Formats: sequence, C-alpha cells, structure tokens
Amino acid sequence: MNSNRKKSVIKPWQLIACAIVALVLLACYALIVAKLHWGALRVGAVTIAAYVVAVAAIFFIPMIFPGNSRGREDRAGLTRTVLDGVDKSDSVMILCRNDGSVVWCNEGLASVMPDGKKPYGKTVFEITGATVDELRAATPQSGVGIEIGDSYFIASSYVVRNGRADLLVTAVPAMRMKELAGELELFRTQIEESDLVVAYIFIDNLTEMIQYESESFRPATTKIDEYLREWASEVKGIIKEFERDRYFLIFEKRYLGKYVDRKFDVLDRIRDIRVGEEKLPVTVSVGIASVTGQFSEKERAARAAIDMALGRGGDQVVLKLDDSTEFFGGRSRASLKRSGVRSRVVSNELLMHISRSSGVLIMGHKYPDYDCIGACVGLSKIAEFCGVQAHIVADPEDVNVKRCRAIYDGVGEGAGKLFISSADAQDSVRTDTFVILADVNNIAISEAPDLISIPKSYAVIDHHRKHSEFEREPVIEYIETKSSSACELVTEMMEQVLPAGFIGAGEASLMLAGITLDTKKFTRSTGSRTYGAALYLHDNGAMPETVQELFKTGLDSFVKEARFLSGVKIYRQCVAIAVCGENGGGGGDKITASKVADSLIGVRGVKAAFAIVRLGETVHISARSSGEINVQLILERLRGGGHFDTAGTQMHGIDTSDAEEQLKAAIDDYLDNGVSKSKETERIQ
Repeated sequence: MNSNRKKSVIKPWQLIACAIVALVLLACYALIVAKLHWGALRVGAVTIAAYVVAVAAIFFIPMIFPGNSRGREDRAGLTRTVLDGVDKSDSVMILCRNDGSVVWCNEGLASVMPDGKKPYGKTVFEITGATVDELRAATPQSGVGIEIGDSYFIASSYVVRNGRADLLVTAVPAMRMKELAGELELFRTQIEESDLVVAYIFIDNLTEMIQYESESFRPATTKIDEYLREWASEVKGIIKEFERDRYFLIFEKRYLGKYVDRKFDVLDRIRDIRVGEEKLPVTVSVGIASVTGQFSEKERAARAAIDMALGRGGDQVVLKLDDSTEFFGGRSRASLKRSGVRSRVVSNELLMHISRSSGVLIMGHKYPDYDCIGACVGLSKIAEFCGVQAHIVADPEDVNVKRCRAIYDGVGEGAGKLFISSADAQDSVRTDTFVILADVNNIAISEAPDLISIPKSYAVIDHHRKHSEFEREPVIEYIETKSSSACELVTEMMEQVLPAGFIGAGEASLMLAGITLDTKKFTRSTGSRTYGAALYLHDNGAMPETVQELFKTGLDSFVKEARFLSGVKIYRQCVAIAVCGENGGGGGDKITASKVADSLIGVRGVKAAFAIVRLGETVHISARSSGEINVQLILERLRGGGHFDTAGTQMHGIDTSDAEEQLKAAIDDYLDNGVSKSKETERIQ
C-alpha cells in the first residue's frame, strides 16, 4: 500500500447532510406511493416538489462525497497516462493473437521498423523472426534474441487473458546491433591488451667469463641486473631473479609492440657490457610467450622459447605467438665453451632407447655431405654395440654417398646392408623402430620426412641452430650449436660408451672428414674439444690421407667451379652472389655450389657468399659467412637453415633469377631489420 495516499475520513456535517437527504427521499417516496395507489393527495405542488427533491438529491450526494468521484476521475486519468506512456516508450511492445497477427503495438516498434510505421497487417514472425511458440516460451528470466531491422533485442512474453488468450511481447533493452558490436569489440580489445605475456631471460656466458675475470663478476652482474630491471619497468612489468643469471618477467600484452618496434634493443644494451681486460661482451637470451590459454600454458611456451633461443646459439629473442615464431638478434657467435656432462647423459639415454627398439633408422639431410654421412656412420656403430640392426637412409646414387661407401670397411657386403634408400626404409619401418636424425633438425629437409610420423619415438642430434618447434617432440633433442660439427658430437658420444678398438679405420676416417669439412680444415669454429675428438678418431685408425682423397677435385669439377665463379656479383658492398647458368647450364651442381661459396668467402672484403644453382625443378642455395653476418638468419627467411657461418636452402618451382631476387630481399631484411619470422603453418612443406 502506498503510504503517501491520504485516507478518506467522513466528517460530522457529512453524516447530518446524509440523514436529511435520506428523510427527504423517504418523504418523497411516501408521497409518490400515496399518489399512485390511493390518489389521496391531489396537491400538484407537493408531487412536483417531491420529484425535484429526489433529482436534487441525486446531484447533492456527490457534492457531499466529492472524493469518490474524483477517485474515479483520477483512475481514469492515470489509465490514460499509462497507456500513453507505454505507446510512446522506446521499449518495443506488441500485442498479438495466438495465430501471430498483431492486434496492437507501440511507437517503440514503429521507431525501429525500416519504414518507421506500425506494422499492422503483419504477423509477429514477419516482424521479429520468432514464432509465437518461441515467444511464448521466452520468460523474463530466459528471454529470446530477436532482430527487427538493424536492431537487436532480448524479448520476453506475457499471456493476457482477454477471451482470446492474447500474447503481449516486450523487448528490452533496445540496443542496436552496431552499438552492441562496438561495445563487444572494445571489451575484447581491453581483455586482449591486458592479457599476460611471460618471458624467461638467461644470461648466456657471464659464468664462463667469470672463470677468467673473477674480479669483474660483481660489477658486471650489478650492471646487468640494473639494465634488465630498467627494461622491465618500461612496460610496467614484474621481474624476478629465480636463479643466478636467470630471470622471470611478466607484463601486459599491450606493451609487447613497444619491444618489437625497438627490435628488443635490450640485447644491444647487455652486449655493451664488457668484462675483463679483453673487453669480452656479455650476451643474453630471451624467450617470450604471447599465446592464448592458461597461465601454465604460457609458462610452458616461454620455456620452449628460451630453449630454442639457447639452442640457436643465444644472444637473441625468440617470440612465440599463437600462429608463428619470430626471432630477433642472434648476430653473435655462440661461445665455444661447453660441458661434457650433457654428452654423457645423452649417450646413456640414447643407448637405452636403442636397446628397447626392434631396429634403428638413421638419416640426415638431403644431398648429405661428409659431416652428415660421418655422423650417421658413427651412430650406426653405437646401435651395433647395443646389438640392434641399424640402417642409414640415403640416396645410393648420391656422389658423396658413393665416395664414402668406397672407403667404408666391409665395402660390397657391409656397406650394401648399411645404406638403404628411402623407399626401402618405408618398407622396413615399424612403430617400435627408433629413428635418429643426424646433422639436421628441420624435418622438412631430411632425407625421408615421412619416416618421422610412423615410429613412436625419434631423436635429433645436430649442431645447427634450431629451425622451429617440432610437430611431435623427440625423446632426445641434442642440439649443440657450440659444436663445430655433427661428427664432433657423435665422436664424443662414442668416446663415452664404446670400448676401445670398436671403431674401424674407415669409419674413423669418414668422421674425421666430417669434422675437417665443417671446420674448413680446422681453421674455423674449433676448440679444445674439436681437437680432442680428432685425436680420438686418429687413435682409432683415421687416416689423413684418406680424408685428403675425399676432398680432391676432379678436372670436371674444377672446370665447373671456374664457370660458376664467372658469374659472381657483389651486393651491398660485402655480399658475393654467384649464379650458375639457368637449369644447371655450365654443369653446376650442389657440391660445386658449396665449393664456390667456400672459395668466395676467402675474397677480401666479402663477409658472406651465396652460390645459386638450379637442378631440375629445385633451386639450391649454399651460403657461407666470414663470421660477421649470420647466414642462417638470412636463409631462414627462405625456409632454409643451418649454422651461423654455413647454411643452405632449397626453393621449388622457380628459376634462378627469381631465387636471386628473393635472396637479395632476405639480405636487405637482415641488414636493415634483423628480424626473422618462422610461421608454424609453413614449417612442414
């Protein structure tokens, strides 16, 4: 009850007036009765007076109780006001019959109709797109979405009992679709920008430098910590050092573009820190995950990113997005210092997986070189030690494979069983077969990419920078970019597990040839462990004369190289590009291209060399660097890969002129921007 409504109180004078009126009416009634039945009274004036008093009383009673009549008038006025307000309301209201025909609607409906008129003569389905049954089921709690013109409403219904069970449909709030889409987009943007980005930051080489410059440890760490915290404060992030030389960073996604636009200049800031009298630079690796999902998924993606950054040699940022991976930096060489503990752990783990398998298939990249073949041969000896049959998957007609088989112990019988084609490997592979990738981590350029999808497990042993994430994670991922060659890695593993005298002279010679090839005859990327591996192979019968024989060039090859070199061009004043005749004109091949690239890098002023040759429908590019330009980052833009100073790629369905233009664009991108992007959707072709 409304407390503001005044209660009706009958006053004393109203009671007296009512009594007088009642007596007058009673007297009039008596006179009228006497007149009609007995005719006793014949006085006309009295009769007329009685009628007048009766009529006057009828008008007099409302005057005595004026509140009753005013209440009726107020209620009538209120009803008219409410109806007028409902009719002019912005909210849509429709009164319809059970068959859907519209009985009444308000101005709110007319305002959202395309023609601006009330849609009489139409059904509620034609107006809203919803049936009567759907609207009848739409309670105020549930509601149903309807569209009228370009407007969107949440409708509910009420049944009005009027003899025909009419249905009253109300639709609120009246929010137009464009306004709703705009608000939703704004809300989505705000949520996306506030999403968290997770990053791991590892200092690459400070601990190693401290071994030689212990006095510089404290100032260097203080300076690095200061730079990192200043870098985090730029994006209002939280950074914590959870272990010595290792940090964890969290910030909002809205600030990520600021880092990207500046190409993560924190790498340059840290690199400017010099340690000791030699002024050795300090480098840092960063793994960042800006992916959708739960916080634990972001952390796993960030850990995978930092592992990739370290696996690619450090001094770079790996940014993992939902559909791609981007690389920044990576322009400095990896430190040659590394620990032998990991080699021992990987060796034992490899023995365990090989022993559990029914067979082992070992393969490298297409068109294998001596380092690839030598590493595969060394791994086959480890499988032999475990008592498991091993095969090397390679093209039997490849020139390098033929040369290696010619000097391999057991030629004719042993070599014939060891090397098999990819077709034969497909016939022999089983789910319990163990596959090992050697000298390659990009499955797309391996000898037989399809072999990886069949077995339950596989391993990757390589020294090239990691190309991208694997579709299916290997059980062993031994990618050591600080190693000079794959043969060096495998030699260390053999030294850990094989007994003395288990390796033959031919096998040792092939592996020494691989180290000799990748180190450019021990002139590049060598360290104490490189010479240690060579000494181990020499003690097991490796013959330098045999290795030298493998590197001899025939007269035909010499002529091919001379023709190849005749088309050398200098690009950007420091990059040499040699293009063989179209479709291999002039007798160029992949081996010749590699030799040409090696020769060009020895030219004064040349910092990087590229040799392009087309064989069939495939264009091959071999790249070499003097150590100042990272050719791997350049060829990654062309879906290739490799190492800092040795890389290659293959391009299909184009001619050499198109390949040269794409190569120049990649060189420009590297020299001008230094950003490498690897899309997950283009990873396996």
